[in-house]
Amino acid sequence: MSVLTHGRRAVAATAATLAAALLAAAAGLVAAGSGTAHAGSGAIVLAQGDVDFAPRLAEGRLDLRIADRTGNGTVMREPSEVVLHVGPETKESILSPVNPVLGDGLYGWFLNGRHAQDVFALTPGWTGLSGAQSVEVALDRAQGEGRFALYTFTEEMEWSDREPVQHLNSDDPDHRSFALPRGAERFAPTWGFAAEGVHRLTLTVSATLADGSEVSDTETLAVAVGATDPTRVRPGDGSTPTATPTPTPTPTSPLPTPTAPAAHIIDDGHIDLAARPAGAGKLALQIKDGTLQSPRRHEPDAVVIHVRPAAKRRISEAYAFLGTPGDPVWWLPSSRLAGLVWPGWNTEELPATQVRGRVTYRLDSLRGPGTLAVINDNSMDSTVLLDSGDGLPDAIEHTAGSHSHSAWAFTKEGVYRTTFTVAATLTDGTKVSDTATIAWAVGAVDPTTVKPGQGTEPTAPTTAPPTRTPSTTPTATPTVPPSTTPTTGPGPSPSPSASASSPGGPHHPQGTDTPRADDGGTGNGGQATGGHLASTGATALLPTGLAIAAVCAGAVAFLAARRRHEDPSDTTH
Repeated sequence: MSVLTHGRRAVAATAATLAAALLAAAAGLVAAGSGTAHAGSGAIVLAQGDVDFAPRLAEGRLDLRIADRTGNGTVMREPSEVVLHVGPETKESILSPVNPVLGDGLYGWFLNGRHAQDVFALTPGWTGLSGAQSVEVALDRAQGEGRFALYTFTEEMEWSDREPVQHLNSDDPDHRSFALPRGAERFAPTWGFAAEGVHRLTLTVSATLADGSEVSDTETLAVAVGATDPTRVRPGDGSTPTATPTPTPTPTSPLPTPTAPAAHIIDDGHIDLAARPAGAGKLALQIKDGTLQSPRRHEPDAVVIHVRPAAKRRISEAYAFLGTPGDPVWWLPSSRLAGLVWPGWNTEELPATQVRGRVTYRLDSLRGPGTLAVINDNSMDSTVLLDSGDGLPDAIEHTAGSHSHSAWAFTKEGVYRTTFTVAATLTDGTKVSDTATIAWAVGAVDPTTVKPGQGTEPTAPTTAPPTRTPSTTPTATPTVPPSTTPTTGPGPSPSPSASASSPGGPHHPQGTDTPRADDGGTGNGGQATGGHLASTGATALLPTGLAIAAVCAGAVAFLAARRRHEDPSDTTH
């Protein structure tokens, strides 16, 4: 607006009024979508932020509403008009004390879980009814695969070996109701779901009022769990018809024939950056893919690794070097978490008897929208192994004949290309190395649209990475940070027994990754924790807000240009 401050008052006032109105509208749209979105069925999808289930009296009747604070202010909503989204980021391992509550599965999806502060998800609570003698919540019916439970289990209870306190359990008739605290005190237990899919919970809230009269309300709540698309879920009991989909037109011409074979996409399971012999006096860097029954090996320039949206976490104070605490980071934990790719380091095919010293993995360059860090994230060690944010190249040393895992953290969504050089010195003094570029699709990126290897993005580095050819040419030993020793060697390691929680600082270790010749893709690591948010909120509305802001900027520029045209004495640019 500074170009207008010396112009005619009328023009300035007009531009200011227009700008304020448009920006206010844009801000309102974006703010309103911070944790909500409209589904195709007409439901409101609640996916992130605070909500409370709040019984209220209305003309002598009890009315259960949802106090929605996911945007600006509080909006009271009918449960039958809402779909709760328990997104894939909420996935955690089921602790053994919780098995009697949620079943004997390995994983569950949790709201208000033990890592709730690390993920972008809903934080639901319950509030009582002021003036009532008592308020009770009953689970009349639960539809959906797997068990649903509402329970309390804190970290202090875990340390003291206390059992979880159950409030509701779809498979246990002894836990089909509970009493809300008196007054307006907020109660926020854990919501646990043992399976993905659509769940429908029919709840009856009953209250005994001060005069002894009893009132109640019954509502059915729809919940989309895991990778289920909440925008395609009907709210309430499912009787609300969904919007008629727009038919897809039949193409009038055949699809173009691909000019090159599609990349091999890996988006779940165990993989390794494997250093292995490539003939006499040669070394190769390959991707060992253990996601199938029989592990396969791929050339890096034929693979795209997909870091799914479920990897999204919050940056904690303990990892503030990644960015502002509370901002998102896409985090692949060092222990196995089903639904996410689990990358490791593998030198098992290079016996220590054939290598002098250690094997070096050097990150030469990175292209992408953010930075990459590789971290030991176990309870005993949080060493940063690689960090593109403080400059490259960066390198680690790894014991030959071994295997380990570290946490990988990408600070923004988008396409990344990492160029690694693996190098070693053989026992006869021959220096061997290989350089390769690996493509990563991070977050809500369609991996089928990403070309593997060095790709074709216009943001290519000015100095191209080395051509991928196994070499026996002696190379200078790279400067490395303090060495990291994998599972078979002494000293610190890239987290062989690390927690799979999000970057919230050290947590209880969940298991170990023991050396093995081949684990058949099982990972053999400990059970993992953690979990991540489908783009159902502000992401969907952001383009609208940006468009309005663009219109606003264009209006200001137009009025400024007009004013300069009318006032030849103006020299402001």
